[in-house]
Amino acid sequence: MKRDLSRKVLGGVLSGISNDTGVSLPLLRVLFLVGFFAIGGITFGITSGAMTLIYVLFWMFTPSN
Repeated sequence: MKRDLSRKVLGGVLSGISNDTGVSLPLLRVLFLVGFFAIGGITFGITSGAMTLIYVLFWMFTPSN
């Protein structure tokens, strides 16, 4: 996976995931935001703080295209 900097909003992590999986980028962004804010910040047993940490780690360690 590589971050797509041409379609990035923050770091290009979700656009890179979109390129690799074929899932539409707007759908991924909506799912990420819903997952981040839904049910008091807890979704699938992952808190919003943990989701932020995971995103930042992907941002730091995933190469860009």
